[in-house]
Formats: sequence, structure tokens, C-alpha cells
Amino acid sequence: MGIVRNLRILKGSIALAALCAAGALAVVPCDAASIPAWLDEAITGWNERNPGLQFQFVGIKDSFVWYRIPDTPEIGPKDIRGAAYRLAQEHGYKFTDEEELVTTGRPPSDSGPSTEKKCWRRSFVLTLESIGNTTDVGGQHAGAQQRMLTSMVCEEGPTWSSGFRVSN
Repeated sequence: MGIVRNLRILKGSIALAALCAAGALAVVPCDAASIPAWLDEAITGWNERNPGLQFQFVGIKDSFVWYRIPDTPEIGPKDIRGAAYRLAQEHGYKFTDEEELVTTGRPPSDSGPSTEKKCWRRSFVLTLESIGNTTDVGGQHAGAQQRMLTSMVCEEGPTWSSGFRVSN
């Protein structure tokens, strides 16, 4: 019985590795177990400077790093969304669109399975310069890379959820 179970686990691991190699990120979050160090440091710094608007780590789900923010009468939904967006902007990320998108998301739940919530989503991009300082005809650095960040802020009643996903 143990051999059959081990073969099933091995088969599942091989399938997961193949999906990750094929870039099937929408189906399987291949890098879902990591948090960019700058994001962790940014939220720690934010929490020290803003005791009334704290981001509390919840977990990693669907390739998003999720935090909870208490909903208080003093802080409105725009303030909470603005705080999440400022975290990205303070670290060099620029908006990819002029406005937020209203969508749905499934932030982690403390009580049972997660359900769809109303969420606001913003996408950001960060251009990383290459090691060399050469530029092409258009003035872009040759070999420059871009990193994407997606931020989702979801309303949940007494708390809000904020998720961040960084991809290369």
C-alpha cells in the first residue's frame, strides 16, 4: 500500500513540475510559498508608522500574500485601498492603468472555505535596469526587465483583506 501511495505522490509532483515549467500559473501557483523581502519590510515599516491602519499577515493563497486590515469608522474603504497602493508606489512600482478595477476574489477565511468577495484590483509595473548601462535607440536600457505586481483589496465586513502578487 505504501508503494502505491508514494507512486501517486511522485506522479502528482511530476505533473505539478510540468505545469510550472509550462507557465501554467493561472492553474497552479508555482511560486506561492514566497514573499518578496521588500514587501515584508514595507509592511513592517508601514505598521510602525501607522498604528491605526495595520496590515496583519494571514497567509499565502492562490499566489497572493494576504493581510487583514481592521475596518474602523475612522478609516474608510478608500483609505485602506490607498494604503495598499502606496506600499507598491513607495517601492518604485507604477500604475499600469489609470483606475482600479472592481472584481471578485477569494481571500483566505478563518471560518470555513473562502467565498467570493467584492474586491478592487490595481496592477503595477517596475522596470529593472540591466547590469550593463547600455541603452538602445529608444532610450530603454538594453536587457531591462519588468516585474508585475497585482494588489487586491476585498471587503469582508469587520475586516478587509489585502493581497499582493509579484511576478516576473
